[in-house]
Amino acid sequence: MFGLGLSEIFTIIIVIIVVLNPKDLPIIVRKIGKTYAKIIQQLNQIKKSYQKFEEDLKIEELNNIEVTKTQFKNKNKKTL
Repeated sequence: MFGLGLSEIFTIIIVIIVVLNPKDLPIIVRKIGKTYAKIIQQLNQIKKSYQKFEEDLKIEELNNIEVTKTQFKNKNKKTL
């Protein structure tokens, strides 16, 4: 997790508890959790959009190949 060891994580948690009022800690943790959930949701949305874009691009490319293939067949028929 970001290259932090267990001792560093515990140190950070202790510093947060000392610096912040323990009464405010649940509110802060809840806000951090909600923000994290929103970030994950946005990342998933971006991933889905990218995958849809890739899929559309592949379909378009396949359609172009089919058109070229049909044109080639038509030209071959005309020359024969």
